[in-house]
Amino acid sequence: MNRITRRPFILILALITAGALAVACAAKVTPTATPEPTPTPGPRTFKDMVSQAMAEVPTIKPADAYKLMQEDPQVLVIDVRDAADIAATWTVPGAINVSLGALTYRADTQVPEQLRDPRLQDRSRPIITTCTSGSMGALGGKLLKDMGFTNVQILEGGVRAWKDAGLPIEQLPQG
Repeated sequence: MNRITRRPFILILALITAGALAVACAAKVTPTATPEPTPTPGPRTFKDMVSQAMAEVPTIKPADAYKLMQEDPQVLVIDVRDAADIAATWTVPGAINVSLGALTYRADTQVPEQLRDPRLQDRSRPIITTCTSGSMGALGGKLLKDMGFTNVQILEGGVRAWKDAGLPIEQLPQG
């Protein structure tokens, strides 16, 4: 390169360097928020998940649930146990059975229509989740809350507490 062709090259290089320095200085002057590192959670137990669910989703006492069901026919009680477990015992009158595993897609509005439960398409519908003692019902309630349901409660103590309170029970039909 001769002197004449070298000058534009040096000028361009100087401009690029000046621009890079300006950007670097601006970056130092303008603070950027760096996200805090998210701690990696350790293993979670069933008890941990139930405790978290109970902390995030309100509970309702059996007598209050019974009263609410009498006052509002839109209240949907979901027993999240497997059908065989319910058939071997009893449940809350009028409860529907949607096992915890099936609840993940039965309540999803994005899956094919034949996989959805039409009773679970209104995210504001009052819902009470239950199981034998309340633990699985708590997980079901949290799942629904995480899916955007806004009016979910967990039956405190589950169907066992319902029965112990002297409230009516029913056998779900098999099949």
